[in-house]
Amino acid sequence: MSFTYQQALEFLNTLQSKGIRPGLKNIALALARFGNPQFQFPAVHIGGTNGKGSTAAITANILKTAGYKVGLFTSPHLHSVRERIQINSQHISQADFASMVKEIKDGLSIDLTYFEFLTLMAFFYFAQNKVDIGVIEVGLGGRLDATNLLLPKVTIVTNVHLDHQHWLGRSLKSIALEKGGIIKYNTPFITGVKQKDLISLLQKICKLKNASFYQIGADIRYRRGKHGFSYFGLKRHLSHLKLGLKGEYQIKNATLALGAIEVLEKVGFTVKDKHIQKGLKSVSWPGRFEVITSSPKVILDVAHNPAGAMALKKNLSSYNKNLVLILGIMQDKNIKKIMKILAPLAQIVIVTSPQTPRAAKAELLSNIAKNYCSHIKIIPSVSQAITTALSIATSNDLVLVTGSLYTVAEAREALRLRCLGK
Repeated sequence: MSFTYQQALEFLNTLQSKGIRPGLKNIALALARFGNPQFQFPAVHIGGTNGKGSTAAITANILKTAGYKVGLFTSPHLHSVRERIQINSQHISQADFASMVKEIKDGLSIDLTYFEFLTLMAFFYFAQNKVDIGVIEVGLGGRLDATNLLLPKVTIVTNVHLDHQHWLGRSLKSIALEKGGIIKYNTPFITGVKQKDLISLLQKICKLKNASFYQIGADIRYRRGKHGFSYFGLKRHLSHLKLGLKGEYQIKNATLALGAIEVLEKVGFTVKDKHIQKGLKSVSWPGRFEVITSSPKVILDVAHNPAGAMALKKNLSSYNKNLVLILGIMQDKNIKKIMKILAPLAQIVIVTSPQTPRAAKAELLSNIAKNYCSHIKIIPSVSQAITTALSIATSNDLVLVTGSLYTVAEAREALRLRCLGK
C-alpha cells in the first residue's frame, strides 16, 4: 500500500504529543534495530545555546564546495520539516521522506518522540545515501540529546547562555555540563564559550576524555575588517574572507566552522583555500539576520533568548534608522529580559502572537513593552502585524521581526505571499 507525504506528516505529528523526553535508551535501541547508521559516516557534532544551526550550515557548505557529499541535520525548521534533513543543500524529497517514515514506522516497535524519530531518519538517510560526512546539530542540551550516539571527528559548543532551564538546569554551570556531554574520548573539541569558569569546566571534561581543546580567542581567532574578516587558525591564516550571513556573531560562527575544517583536514579531508572562500561567501541560512527587502529595509532574526537579543542589538547598532519592531515571543522564554533589550531601540513596537500554543499572548507582551516604549500596537496575527508595520514605515525606516522562530516563519510566509500578490 502506498504511503503519501501527507500521511507521513500526519503520522509524525502524532508523535508531537510525546513532547521532549531526554534520554538515550530508546533512540539507542531504535538505531540498533536499523543497523546503527550513525556509525556509517564520519560527522561533525555541534551544540550550544545560540548559533549552532548557522555554524552547521557554514561547515556543511564549505565541505560541499570542496566536493564532498554532505549530510546536514538541523532543528527546528522554518517552513517544512524536510528542511531538517539535507544532502548537499537539497532537502530530502517528499517521496523519500514518505518512504523512510513508512519503513521506520513499520519496522519499529520502540516508542520514539518526534525528534528521536527524525534523528533516526536522518542518520538512516545519510547512511543509505553514503554521505562522505554528516554535520549534525544538537536538538536540546547535548548529554541526553538523541544525536549524542554519534562518534564524530570533531565536536563544537558554540556558546553557553541561559535557555531551556527547565530541562538543562538553572545555572550556567549545569547547562555547560549538559552541552559538554557531547565531548567524546580522543575527539578534538572547539568552543566559542567566553565565561572563564565554564571554559575551565569544559577543559576538565576534555582532559578526562583525552580530547584536544581549542578555544576562540586563544587557539583560533578572527579579526573583522572593512571588507570582510581574517581568520587565524591552527595552521591557516586567511584574509579578506566574505561571509554570506550578516552580523558579527556569524563571523564567530564561521571561525568555529573553520576550526572544525582544520581538524577534519588532519583526518583526511582536503579543503583548499578557494573552497573556504567560496563556501563562506555562498552560504545561506534563512531567518538569521536575513534582509528581505530594502525599502523599507525588512530584517528577520530568530533571536529567542536574551543572549540572542543582545547579539541582535549589537548588529542593529550600525543601522541609523527609525525602528519598527515586531515581537512575538514564546511564553516559556525570558520575555521581560528580551523586551528590556530590544524594545527601547524602537520608535514603535508591534506585539503579536504566532499560531502555536506556546506563544505568549500579545496583550501580555504589550504590558511589558509599555515599560520601554511609548508607542505600542497590539496586532494578534503575524501577517497582519507585517501589513501594519509596512503601512507605518517610511522607505528609510527599518522593520525588524524577531522573538521566535515561529514568528519569523509566519513573517517570511506573509512577505512571500505579499510579493507574489504584487
